[in-house]
Parts: sequence; C-alpha cells; structure tokens
Amino acid sequence: MKTKFNGILTLLLAFVVQISFAQEKTVSGTVSDESGSLPGVSVIIKGSTKGTETDFDGKYSIQAKTGDVLVFRYLGYKASERTVGSSNVINVKLAEDANVLDEIVVVGYGTSTKQAFVGTAAVVKQEQLEVKNFSNVSQALTGEVAGVTVINSSGQPGTVGAIRIRGYGSVNGNRAPLYVVDGVPFSGSINSINPSDIASTTILKDATATAIYGSRGANGVVLITTKGGSASNSYIEVDIKTGVNDQLIPRYDVVTNPEEYIGYVWEGIKNRGVVTGNPDPVAFANANLFTGNYVAPGYNMWNVTSGADLIDPTTGTVRPGVTRKYTPLRYADVAFDSAIRTETNLRMGGGNQDTRYFASFGYLDDNGYSINTSFKRYTTRLNLTSDVKPWLKLNSNIGYAYSENIANGQIAGSENVFEFADKMAPIFPVFLRDDNAELVPDLFYGGFQYDYGSLSGFRDRPNANGLNPIGSAKYDFNGTDRHEMNGNFSATFKFTDNLSAEIRYGVQYATQKNRDYTNKFYGGGQATSGDITINDFSSLTQNILQIIKYNNTWGNHSFDALVAHESNDFEQNFASASKGLQISPFLYDLDNFQSSLGLPSGSTSGFTIESYFSQFNYNFDQKYYFSASVRADGSSRFVNDKWGTFGSVGASWIVSNEDFLQDSFISYLKLKASYGITGDQAGVGFFSGYNTFNGGNLGGSISLAPGANGNPDLTWETTNQFQVGAEMSFGKYLDVNLDYYNKLTDNLIFNRFVGPSQGISSITVNDGELVNSGLEFDITGHLVDNKDFTLDLSVNGEIVNNEILTMPLDPATNEPQLLTPSGFYARSEGRSIFDFYMREWAGVDPADGAPMWYQYYDDVNNNGVLDAGEPSSYSSGSWVPADPAVINNTGSIVEYQIKVPGANIKKTVTKTYSDASDVYADKSAIADVRGAFRLSGKLGNFNFGTQFTYSLGGYAYDAQYAELMSDRFGAVGNNYHKDIANRWQNPGDITDVPALTDNAIVNGTSTSTRFITSTDFIALNNVNIGYNIPKQYLDKISVQTVNIWFSADNLFNATARQGFLPSTSESGNSGRRLYAPMTTMTLGVRVKF
Repeated sequence: MKTKFNGILTLLLAFVVQISFAQEKTVSGTVSDESGSLPGVSVIIKGSTKGTETDFDGKYSIQAKTGDVLVFRYLGYKASERTVGSSNVINVKLAEDANVLDEIVVVGYGTSTKQAFVGTAAVVKQEQLEVKNFSNVSQALTGEVAGVTVINSSGQPGTVGAIRIRGYGSVNGNRAPLYVVDGVPFSGSINSINPSDIASTTILKDATATAIYGSRGANGVVLITTKGGSASNSYIEVDIKTGVNDQLIPRYDVVTNPEEYIGYVWEGIKNRGVVTGNPDPVAFANANLFTGNYVAPGYNMWNVTSGADLIDPTTGTVRPGVTRKYTPLRYADVAFDSAIRTETNLRMGGGNQDTRYFASFGYLDDNGYSINTSFKRYTTRLNLTSDVKPWLKLNSNIGYAYSENIANGQIAGSENVFEFADKMAPIFPVFLRDDNAELVPDLFYGGFQYDYGSLSGFRDRPNANGLNPIGSAKYDFNGTDRHEMNGNFSATFKFTDNLSAEIRYGVQYATQKNRDYTNKFYGGGQATSGDITINDFSSLTQNILQIIKYNNTWGNHSFDALVAHESNDFEQNFASASKGLQISPFLYDLDNFQSSLGLPSGSTSGFTIESYFSQFNYNFDQKYYFSASVRADGSSRFVNDKWGTFGSVGASWIVSNEDFLQDSFISYLKLKASYGITGDQAGVGFFSGYNTFNGGNLGGSISLAPGANGNPDLTWETTNQFQVGAEMSFGKYLDVNLDYYNKLTDNLIFNRFVGPSQGISSITVNDGELVNSGLEFDITGHLVDNKDFTLDLSVNGEIVNNEILTMPLDPATNEPQLLTPSGFYARSEGRSIFDFYMREWAGVDPADGAPMWYQYYDDVNNNGVLDAGEPSSYSSGSWVPADPAVINNTGSIVEYQIKVPGANIKKTVTKTYSDASDVYADKSAIADVRGAFRLSGKLGNFNFGTQFTYSLGGYAYDAQYAELMSDRFGAVGNNYHKDIANRWQNPGDITDVPALTDNAIVNGTSTSTRFITSTDFIALNNVNIGYNIPKQYLDKISVQTVNIWFSADNLFNATARQGFLPSTSESGNSGRRLYAPMTTMTLGVRVKF
C-alpha cells in the first residue's frame, strides 16, 4: 500500500512540475530605437523584482509565464509594456522621451546606465560632434565636457588635438589620456578613426571609471565605440560635405606699410648714433640707411638714392611725394588663401536576429589655407556580429585608413611661412628683383624667381638671409603617407543566463613614410645639389583579453562581477636615410639621389604590459549602488619594481527613488562618492630602467659607448583620486551635474643630477608630490519645450587648482629642493607647475627711453636704499646671506627668504638687466575657470546650435609679441607690431615701449613680466543650422530621411591681443611658427535610404 501511495505521489509531483514548466517559458527578443539596437535596457516582469538587461546588441532573454507583463525601461525613452502571449519572441521599439536624461554609458570593459554607474563618465552625443568639421574626434571634443581641455596646436589639416582631463596630472611625465577603441587600448593615430564611423564617445574621469585600466588610467580615458549593425532595420546612408577653409581669425597686427616701417628703421639707426655719442645722429642715419649693414641698395624700393632724400628728419617719416619703384608683395598675401574641403561618407547597416553588419567607406580631402598644405584620407570599416549558436557570438570589427599629409613651408626654423608672414619686414619682396628693380625670370620652374637674399646672387638680406618659405613650399616637399589598420575579433560564450566568457584579440598596425625633400636649384638645397631624407616608421600593437562575467538578481538585490587577464604588446621600427645629388627634380626616391649624406640608421623598440583585474558592482532596490575594482599591471619598462596594484571603490544613492522625494520638484537626484588609485608609465622611455649602449665603428672595428643611464628602481607615477558629486534634474526645466575631485600624484618623474664621480650627469627617478583639485559643473536649462519649438542653454566649466606638495630631493643636501626654475616658470613647494618666475618689469625711463626692471634687496639697515654689500641679485653673485654659515644653494630670493627669516625685502629700479631680480610674479597659466556654453534648439523641421568656449583668470607669456616689439636683431632685423608706434621718442615721454636704438640699448624685450598677458578669451567655436525635409515628401521615393545643413567652426576668438591665441598651447604661451586654427564653413547633405 505504501509503495502504491509513493507511486501515485511521484506521478502527481511530476504532473505539477510539468504544468509549472508549461506555464513558464523563455521569452527573448531585441530592443531598439530609430537608429538601431539598444544595450542596457531594463526588462522587468511587472509587479515583481525579476528582471534582466539587454546586452550590447540589444538582445534579452527572460523566464516568464503567459500573461506576465514585461516592462521595458531605458532612460531617455518612454517606458513600454508588452504582455507575454503564445509567442516566445517579443521585439520592442522604444520612442525617445525628451523629458528624461540619456542613460546608456559605455564604460571600461562593458556598459552601464547613467543611473547605475557610480563614477563620472560623460557621454558626448554624436550629433554634437558630427556638426563640426575636423578629421578626427579629438579636435571635435573642444568644449563638450566639463574638465576636458582640448589643445588644438595647429591648423595644419589632420592635426590631432592634445586632450587634458582634470588638470595637469604630472610635472614632467605623461598628461595625455588613454584612448580605447571598441574595448581595445589604442596606440595608433586617432586620424585613422573616421568620425563618421563613431557611435559614441565617452570620457571617463574619476577613479571608479578609470581604475579598471590601472597603470594607464591616471590621466583619464577616452572611450570610442564604432557603429555596428542592427537587427531591426537595414539602411544605406550617404553624406556629402563641401566647404571652405580660411584664416578668419586674424594674425598679429603687424606693420604692413613699407613707408611706416622704413621710418622706424631710420629712427633706430639715428638713436644708435645718439646712444653711442655720434655728433650728428641724423647724418649717421642718412649715411647708413641704404648700406649693406642695413637696407642694401637693391632693396631700396623708392625713387630716391639716399636716406636724406627719403626721410624728413623733423618727423622721422618718409617725405611727401616720394614714389615707389615697385610695391613688394607681402609673404602673408602669397602664402595664405582660402581652400576647399570635401568629405563623403557611405554607411550601410542591417541584419537579422542572428547576424548584424555595418560597413562604411569614407573620403576626405582637406586643404589648408597655407600654400601646399593638405590632408587626404580614405577609410573603410566592416563590423560583423553573428550569433552562431545560442551560446556563441562572434564579432569582427576591422577598420583601414590610408592618408597623405603634406606640410610644406613649415620647417622648424626661420624658413617657415608663418614666421615670414608675421616677422618679415614689408620692404623685402617675395620675388627677386635685379639691380634695376625688375623681376628675375625663373629658368627652371617658370615664372619668376623667389628672393633668397645672398643665395639669389644679388645682395644680402639682413632679415632671414638665404631663406624663402614660399619657394620652399612650392619647390620643396614634406609629405607623409600612412597606412593603418585597427581591428578586434571576439568570441563570447554564454554558459548560462548569468555566466559568460569572452576572448578578444585586438590589433593595430601602421606603416608610415615621410619624405623631406629640398630642391637643388634654390635655397639650402643648392649646397647638396638637392637632398632628401626618408624616414620609415611602422608599429604593431597586439592586445589579448580573456574575461569572465557573472550577474544575478534576487529580490531587490542585483550584482555583476568580472575577472580578466589582458596582455598588451607594442613594437615600433624606425629607419632613416639621407642622400644628395639629385638627378630628376620630380622624383622623391632614394635611387634618384647619388651621394650619401650620412650613414643610414634604424632601430626597433617596444614594451609589454601584463594585467590581471576584477570588478564587482552591486545594486539594492535601484537606489543604492556600490562598485569596486582591482587591477595588477606589470610593465617591461621597469626592472626592480615591475608590478603595480591599482583599484577603486565607489558608491551612489539615487535619492529621487526614495519615497520622501516622490512627487517632488526634484525629478532626479543622485549623490555619489569614489576613491581610487591609478597609475601611469608613459612618462618614461621604453628603456628608462636599463643602462643602454651605442654602437659605433672605430677604425673598422665595433665600438660600444655608454648611452642612457637607467634607474632600475624606477616605477609608476601613482594617482590617488577622491571624488564627490551630484547629478540632478528639476522637472523638465533644469539638469545639473556637479563634481568635486582631489587628485594626488606621487612618485613623480624627475631628472635628478648626480655627482660627476659617478661618470653620469643625471638619472630619471620617482620623487615629489603634485595635487590637482577642482570643481566641475554642467548645467542645462530647457528654456522652451514645445512640440514645434525647443530651446536649450547648456553651460559647462571647471575650476582647477594645481599645487606642488613635495619637491624632489636635492642630492647635495638630501633635502627637498627649494626652487627649480623651468623656462618662464619655477617650481617650489606650494606653487603650481605654471607659476611665472622672472624679472619684474618696471617700465621705461622717461628721460632716455631705456627699459627698467626691479631689483629686490634685503634692506638690512632699513634706510630704503640698496647699499653696497646688502644681499640682492647681482651679476657677480645673488642673494648671499650675511652669515657665512648659511648657504643659498639656488642663489634665489625664494631660498634666501626661507633661510633668512624676517628679511626686510624691498625693491628699487635698475637699468641693468643682469642685476634685476627673478621673482614669482604671482600669476599662473592656470585659469580660474574655463569651459563652454551652447545654445541649441529646434523650430519645426529646422535645428540649430551655437557653441562658445571661454577662459577667465589665467595668464601666459606672449613671446611672439615680444619679438615684434623688439629691434634686438638690429634696426632692420624683423618686422614690428603696430604697437611700436607707442615707443619712446623724446625726453619726457610717458610710455611702456622703449626707444628704438638698433639694439644699442639691449634687453628691452628680454624675458620679464612685461609680456605676461591675460589669457581671458571667448571664442565662437561652432555655428550650425540644419533642415529635415518633411517625411511626406520622401515616402514616395523610398527615402527615410534627408537632412541639409550648414556648419562653421572657429569663427572668432576675442583675446587680449589680436593674433594671441592662448588655446593653441597647454600653457597658453605663444610660440613661433603657429599655423593658426582654420575657420571652416561647410554645406552638407545626408540621405538615408
């Protein structure tokens, strides 16, 4: 009986189980929007806590019963509900909801949501980048993210901008972020990634976001995800852009009138006579003006033969009625002209539930406004994803780019078109004139010869003799051809709904050839009968990742975790050869040159990184989030301390999900905090930890000589970063994001001098501490939000503080250094790395027009006068304490005040530059606040936007202006800024510009606070307007969308001085040879089928 009962019970239980299994089934599908699949969409059974999220391809799978209601939620889209019926497949297309924040965030080794991510990751909308006209994403990021500065250092087409995230992460080491493309650390040229192929760009800033990248995350991470296929729809999309590149932002306001310039030359010669005691300075100037020492007679462009006939000595200007033999062309007028920019992109995508594809082809022809400068690129990409089996997904994503870059006329010296445009005197012509002032025919290239000064055979030119950058740009060649491939291949294994593993292989290969050719007929190439240097470069980066991921949800709890191993190998090869004696003037191959100009050279170098890491994320009730990560990296660059351990912890609280904030005017509020440790190895060379040797040939035998001196104890720079922040929205009217961070970097990279007894001068060491702290803000106000009209105003910015906490050791004292001058700056404890340290300008002596500076001194007897023997800055010895037991090792006022407490420091005026005191100017290159603001909106089928960038409170050294205010190269040595009109001329003149004296009075433009200039600016970075043709006109021709737009970049830049562009360098300082950023105006059309 018992046996029969057990049998019946077993049958009953089996029946119940069968019914249960029949009721519960696997429901799967794809969630998408208008543009394709959506990863990270929350899928929850209504009335329960059971749920999942879509994967990177928008796919999901969940156990549910017939009649269950699935709720699909994705921030930025309207929630959607679907009831489970007889079908096991439910595909959902979500509609955008402008009233909520965008949620999807691509983060390190995965994806998250804006709500769930506890760190700071800024997603830059692709439509904001697409309206800008740049060859790569780096320059397009200008102004897009708070705390991110983009330095566009050149208008040369194809230039890659330098990105800085959250201050200045190192003193001497690397400050650049890590680029990651499709999950693979990227070491190639970002120009190889067509911006049209990019689906999303995410900036990772805090330690929670970056610590997962360990030794390469200290300076932030730029994540680039390229476009993929879609299972929901297939499409073909074409966009065509054509525009004009020009220099709309003006250069320095220099003297362009020859008569005005020759008057300054004459005055400088006359004043030299005054300074040197010549009895008749006017006669001295008249006699010397048209001589080989100043303006050679062949450069006299006027119909007079002497200075006396040209210049009225009463006014110092050209006499009325004097006529010209000819009017010389200005170098700027010949070198710069508008140029055409053309870009075409073709994209195709689509697929089905099992296989998705994306393919693209791109062409860019970007011509610079400077003569013979351009960047041409061809790109293609193929991204294939296939669900081979329910448990196996394969992906292959391959991109290829070929580019040609021409940068003629930009020699890193005086023969540079931008140097000549600003500094060549307007009396010197571009084209050669004979002694009869006639143009000289060019028998080799046709047309007329360019003027190279003495090399042209007629006369010396006192300004850049032997050079002509227009001739160089026309007849010489500096071009680079580059092939680059980047790709990654992955296999994802799904063991269960909760457990998966992925293997990914990433590879980047580039080969590049640079040809630097000088013609044999004119200029410097005459001496070698034409010469060429060819530099060949290739690089290979391989990255292998193995990663296991697990996630689970029970009740109000959910978590995910991963463990992984990654190895990265980089190798580069370089070879160079130079030859002269050219045969044909039109071939740039080595065999066309018949003499060797030195031994060929070549080298191979590289490094490897081995990594193990893990991450854990936890969420309770979609209110409380926690994240932790740890990573161990080992680098071949180091010897004794190869391995570093990095990690982070972070937490956030979604306060708006609490009951007490329901129905509040605060629609979204998240508070977050994080702390983590990241590192950087890129600030040292590949072999900085090793002693190296140089090989040579000694009398036919091999010789080895010491090369670099390695430090086997060298290791990572380490950054400890703490952050607190808040993200909030107030209804549909206002969104605010605030972050405060503190980044302490220690083990800084420094060169330490060592004793001569060791036979070496210095080694690279880890020493010192630097802190960057700041407040970032990003505020968007939705001013108007109607069906047919929207208007948004967004403002972002950062307030940064940079401070050296600990100076590196001085080996002579074994104590921290008290002062280390570095160019225009000095470093000492409590100062930033960009605090100005130089002589203090005191103005111009009204009596004689001489420059003056301040000399500081210790007024020991407190009589207000610098007495003999009182400590001060002297050319014979500076700041020597009265007590012989006290040693001032740096000879600086800074160390003197530390070692002589209570010193009675005062200052007096001196005309001797060498006696003037170097002091801190209490001005820094670091701005008080900098950022951008954007006004954008829609009106019917029109969309429009403007973006401005700004900076307030910083300073920079305007060295280019200093050169243009100087006659230190002689009275006719260079051109002048128009401010030279304010110079001292007569006793009693009150001015800040010294007299022109043909450099008889020296140092007037030597380094001093005279040329420290405010870097405050506001720039119109972009303006765009677009129109979408109404859909009813397109349905008949099977076209989905047609968009026509106009966009313009770099329209104006209001700075302290015309031509001074502080945003083109990290410090803001002006430099020689600046290819000013281009203004680009583009008309484009995009058609989607």
